[in-house]
Amino acid sequence: MNILNAEQRDETIKVKQLRQKGFVPGVLYGKHLEESLMLQFPKIYVRRFLKTNPAGSTVDLVIGEKKYKALLKEITFHPVTESLEHLSFQTLIADEKITSTAPIILLNKETIEDTIRQSLFELTYRAFPADLFEKIEIDMTGRQTDDILRVGDLDVMNNKEIEIKNLPEVIVFSIMAQNAAVEAVATEETPSA
Repeated sequence: MNILNAEQRDETIKVKQLRQKGFVPGVLYGKHLEESLMLQFPKIYVRRFLKTNPAGSTVDLVIGEKKYKALLKEITFHPVTESLEHLSFQTLIADEKITSTAPIILLNKETIEDTIRQSLFELTYRAFPADLFEKIEIDMTGRQTDDILRVGDLDVMNNKEIEIKNLPEVIVFSIMAQNAAVEAVATEETPSA
């Protein structure tokens, strides 16, 4: 598990000033905490951390002398500048399920000559901390034209400890012949009479 060091935030300092001093504000919450902890992280460490830890990652959050097992629940960016704004963490309790998301990543897409239409980019699920996962990788090698993969076809559906929130019939991706993909786009753009 990854480790991220944090400091308790002085709430008398405005968030804008905190960011100007090179910190990213954050929060740790959970029903087993007396109150949410307002935190700050040095921006340089957060950037390094986020290179390998997307939302949905588990982390040992070290705040002073205390260590909390947590889930990186949300990463907020400024809508215009796309600069990092805020991190939200939720505490993890071993015998308590938590809702999380995992990005769906298609590997080796370049091996497919036809058009891949990915419809679902993130899977929402509920699981105990021991069963949390950060991403779903799907190898596209050997896939053919007209292949369709639905949520119900994912390997994670076989794990009885994980409750998938997406409907099983939802399409993750489909592969269309080049000319069929062009025709589909043209049909979508043609106004109906």
